[in-house]
Amino acid sequence: MRDKLYAMPAWRTLLDTIPELIDVLQGDDQGLGLRSLVVETWEYLAEMATQWEQGAPFVWYNLGFNPEMILALDGVGRICIESQAVFQNIIGDPEIAHEFIDLAESAGVPADCCSADKAAIGAISQNLYPEPACTVGINTPCDSQVLATQAMAELTGKPLFVVDVPYYDDDRTIRHVQNQLGELVPFLEEHTGRKFSWDRLQKVCELSNKAVELIWEWLDWRRNVPLTQSSKLVAFTLVHQIIFCGTQSGVKIAESMAREARERHERGERFFEERVRAVWYQDPVWTDMQIYDWMEQELGLTVPVDVFGFYAQEGLIDTSTPETMLYGLARKLVKCQPMSRQFRGNIETYIADFMHMHEAFRADCAIFAGHVACKHAWGGIGLFREACRKAGIPLLVFEFDMFDARITSRDAIQAELERFVNEVVWPMKQRKKKKAAS
Repeated sequence: MRDKLYAMPAWRTLLDTIPELIDVLQGDDQGLGLRSLVVETWEYLAEMATQWEQGAPFVWYNLGFNPEMILALDGVGRICIESQAVFQNIIGDPEIAHEFIDLAESAGVPADCCSADKAAIGAISQNLYPEPACTVGINTPCDSQVLATQAMAELTGKPLFVVDVPYYDDDRTIRHVQNQLGELVPFLEEHTGRKFSWDRLQKVCELSNKAVELIWEWLDWRRNVPLTQSSKLVAFTLVHQIIFCGTQSGVKIAESMAREARERHERGERFFEERVRAVWYQDPVWTDMQIYDWMEQELGLTVPVDVFGFYAQEGLIDTSTPETMLYGLARKLVKCQPMSRQFRGNIETYIADFMHMHEAFRADCAIFAGHVACKHAWGGIGLFREACRKAGIPLLVFEFDMFDARITSRDAIQAELERFVNEVVWPMKQRKKKKAAS
């Protein structure tokens, strides 16, 4: 049932690559996490293709939103408009994402807009997604996403429901978002023609809760020193929440991640010598995931957690009533969703979360891989530098683009990391060790 997708070169690249990747990963008995993610992505694409060919209604949304509300509508497809760019960078062909970005810029999208949004707009302009019955836009995690939601509505001409998340993260804010989610229910029913089921939402939220508990368990195992699981895996928490939360696939992925981390730790496996642990506190290098292997093998640098991978323990969704479920979903969007939690509000939350991660994951340093379009993060970089200086935490800052490898080359990124680890962090760590022993 993937014929419709296979007719499009961008989807065909993924459909040709994923089975080959699954075959390779089957040969790694211990690579449970990544294998599960790729397998469930394959299943998601199969489901999407089937729904598309059968004429099911689809709802589009941007990456600050979670799909639980859509999953409460039986037989309705879901599309995150950034998904093509994410899939192409991680398991497909990054050059295709570059083409999307160039299409958006040539159509007038500002060059300093986030490449995730430019790539989404480029993919939409190529009609790569099933036509939506309606769209849901949310103003998190950043201002660039607002542009993406506007483009999503204008390019499709379909009804748009906007979820407004205020600057603050107090209970009043959560109640405000909760009320909007309540208004979203009749909007979805009207435009998809499907009945919203609270019983179905309850089951979806239970699956979402189970996956979140497994993510917490997984992150706990990654606190151990040394790290025995690949650094590259941690960034996938965001992908998990955007596409898979509230599904059996989401539970399988989180369960596989946690099991792999636990079993590798219990066996005491060592695939690299850990010399330095870093909190990678901006965007992952999704244009070249193999750079994490290079970091581990050549520098002994590991990343137990990053800002995309951290899921705050703010509580689970109370599934006892419709009102409590809407409140729990609103709290997820305000206080839990990676990036949305840190990037929407004040710099104090951003810094406090970093300090927590640095201590909890026993890191030696911080790496600020600054996406060129993350104005919110660059705007607070002086305060972040000062906080790290006061805490005595070495900090590396460099500029790159997580979806556009043309901005900063791999060689340039490697040179920055190599200098920082070998000339700053490792010598400092040795001095501390020598001082403690004397």
